[in-house]
Amino acid sequence: MTDSAATLIAAVIAAGVAGLGLVWSIVSFLMMRHSQRAAEARQEWARRYQQALAQALSADAREAAAGLVLIGTLSRAEWATDEDRATAASVLASLSPAPGSTASEVRSTVIGGIGDRDVASELEHASSGPKGRFEVYRDGAGAHRWRLTAADGEVLAESGGHPTENAALQALQLVRRELGGVEP
Repeated sequence: MTDSAATLIAAVIAAGVAGLGLVWSIVSFLMMRHSQRAAEARQEWARRYQQALAQALSADAREAAAGLVLIGTLSRAEWATDEDRATAASVLASLSPAPGSTASEVRSTVIGGIGDRDVASELEHASSGPKGRFEVYRDGAGAHRWRLTAADGEVLAESGGHPTENAALQALQLVRRELGGVEP
């Protein structure tokens, strides 16, 4: 084999390796970008879901109804997990005063979307409302607050003012989590 043939073979091999490196770089970039877009979409979904939850807990009936519809729609979204759906079903259980109500219908739809049939079955058999209701609202001074009302409408507990709806919702979720372990 001559020097020029060996040089040509080496050049072809080097070009092939460089080409594979370029292809790998492009594939890696596309995979990373896909992953990044998926994470961004999940974050946007979570933001919308929290907003829908706040609406569903609103004292305003039309806003609460819109929140329920949004929860149902978002629970069917690609980014919703079984854990998200179970949380939604639990929240909706506290809003479902009677079979056939909007909250009850949305809850049934959400439970139907849960892939783990054991979890779905347990949620289907869990007792639901009317035990009371948490509501998030804006007071006259513009602060965001939450309150717990009994089935008869009596206010049982009310938060202090929070600067944002999200802050009030986070405080409400903390209270709900803490109350979960309290014996009646």
